[in-house]
Amino acid sequence: MSDLTAKVTASPSAWQGVPLPDRLRWTRRHMWLTAATAARLPTLKGVRLAAAVHLDVKAAVFLEAFAAAGAEVAVTPADPATTRTDVADHLRAHMEVFVTGPGRGRPPAERCVAWGPSHTLEMGADITRTAAEHGYDGLRAGVEVTRTGIGTLRDLPLRHPVFDLDRVPLKNHVHNRYAVGISTWQAFMSRTNLTLHGSVVVVVGYGEVGAGLARAAAALGGRVLVAEESAERRLIAEYEGYETGTVEALAPRADILVTATGRDGVVSKEVLSELTAGCFLLNAGHSPREIDLGVLRTGTQVLPHVTCHRPFGKEILLMSGGHIVNLTAGDGDSLNSFDLTAALMVSAVGWMSEHGGRYAPGVHPLPQAAWVASIENY
Repeated sequence: MSDLTAKVTASPSAWQGVPLPDRLRWTRRHMWLTAATAARLPTLKGVRLAAAVHLDVKAAVFLEAFAAAGAEVAVTPADPATTRTDVADHLRAHMEVFVTGPGRGRPPAERCVAWGPSHTLEMGADITRTAAEHGYDGLRAGVEVTRTGIGTLRDLPLRHPVFDLDRVPLKNHVHNRYAVGISTWQAFMSRTNLTLHGSVVVVVGYGEVGAGLARAAAALGGRVLVAEESAERRLIAEYEGYETGTVEALAPRADILVTATGRDGVVSKEVLSELTAGCFLLNAGHSPREIDLGVLRTGTQVLPHVTCHRPFGKEILLMSGGHIVNLTAGDGDSLNSFDLTAALMVSAVGWMSEHGGRYAPGVHPLPQAAWVASIENY
């Protein structure tokens, strides 16, 4: 773990300062849909489930459900910077927890593969990618939750089927568009004590996450511009009322620039060099690699989760070391909004355990039968 990551994880929010037993009780109370879906899980005895997810308190609810249904579970962080240490410690009573840390040897994904999983549930495909790199052939089926992970999987020589949960309409159009946008700006405002009023907000990428960021920023008083490569999505953004252009053209006008593309290097050295002095730089996508962090070099912490960098002699303010900001600087998606996504994951894993092995190797849409029952009582 880098010094920067250590700093951004060392300053808890008020919510994270609540004792874990109280947070767990409150979380379970408001993730009732996940609990109802878990109650319908088939037996998972014989399943060795390796999960790569963000280890915050919400993850405990669905991971414990798999263990309660009989699965052996191993979990590793989707991003070390989003891991809550108390949650990881709590989960060790129920499952294997592989995290990064001094003296822990191999990377967590490698340790998960060595553990011998039969199935996966992932946000980012790190376990499946590692399994492919090491020639591990024990996987029977997997579920991938993120667009970034699906992109990674399409480049791998898969020996088993993996099901795309990100394209499930309720995940893509509800979670991605609404939950992430709101929680990102909540994290920004709580950590800086600034609102968006009067600020030019450049949203890089206009998929569902980008659309949610733009909508929420406009509602909070920002003047929103959208940087998008796709002509189709630029047109959609323009119909929503936003000025559009390339990231190179719009970045010099930004007071706040936020990425949501799932692609590496979108904010390049050239883009960084054109940012105005004092511009905030945030990432709302899966990976900090969306920003060329090497150009920024080491910064100086000015607030918890905010570092100042001067690679071109002018100040750039980076949030959370470029890691996904709503989970590192904030508390992630709200309990009630993430409840829907967690219920979809629980339902998908239950379906996968019974039916996934019938599919050919490769990436497949997650069938409606795998998730529709999870929302019957919503």
